[in-house]
Amino acid sequence: MTTVRKRRAITVDRHSLYEASVQSVEADADFLERIWRTRHGGRPHLLREDFCGSASLAAHWASRHRDHRSWGVDLDRPTLDWGRRHRLAPLGEHASRVTLVEADVRSPAEVLVDVEAAFNFSYFVFHRRAEMLGYFRAAYANLKSPGLFCLDLFGGNDSMCKLKEDRQVTASEDPDGRRIPAFTYTWHQAAFNAIDHRITCHIRFRLRGQKSKRAFTYHWRMWTLPEIRDLLEEAGFASSDVYVEGWDDDSDDTDGVSRRRTKLDNDGGWIAYVAAWKPPTAP
Repeated sequence: MTTVRKRRAITVDRHSLYEASVQSVEADADFLERIWRTRHGGRPHLLREDFCGSASLAAHWASRHRDHRSWGVDLDRPTLDWGRRHRLAPLGEHASRVTLVEADVRSPAEVLVDVEAAFNFSYFVFHRRAEMLGYFRAAYANLKSPGLFCLDLFGGNDSMCKLKEDRQVTASEDPDGRRIPAFTYTWHQAAFNAIDHRITCHIRFRLRGQKSKRAFTYHWRMWTLPEIRDLLEEAGFASSDVYVEGWDDDSDDTDGVSRRRTKLDNDGGWIAYVAAWKPPTAP
């Protein structure tokens, strides 16, 4: 008689899967410290993470140095609470240097910071020019002098059309020690309107033996690099720089090093950092 064993479904929280497939907070923090050191020497100490979600970057920042402090700002209380349990609690004594705030990112900072960051294209939630300008002006006001406001942005020919891409993510371990099995990450651009640049995107995850599940949906405006840089200048920033990773022909992938660029071919797809600088003498 053959015994059939049911395979237990693997359950992993969507926030853990998101971080494993989308975020690289150590690389982000390395980049922020590197460009600060190049421009001002030393390193920044105070960071504010806008649209922080689970506050993975804010938590990592506080753990890097004993003189680091961070603030994470987001409107979604359940996600902030998840971050407190799974990202701050494992920090131990370092967690006291992280403050999570349930608020609109346009709200004033409790303390002026050296660096403010809005990553994972989260600020695309602002559809109107006036809204984006208001956010950039608030970011400028939240910074010390000198200060750095850093965004990321994606573009390219493939960014303005319907698209579905799968990527295999290898097994890893959560910052709180939980194992994350290998899984499939799917990025789905479900709709794009060329007239107003509104785009609807979904993220799906599929673990072994399970159907793909829609985990996140975004209703964004696709902003372009010139639009963003013009708005940053209008908001008061003295200058902005664009950084893009190089390409390794041997591996047919990026080389992992973001370099400042003044020219960029509009290939199928690209991701860039935009670093906006508040000068040392700003009021």
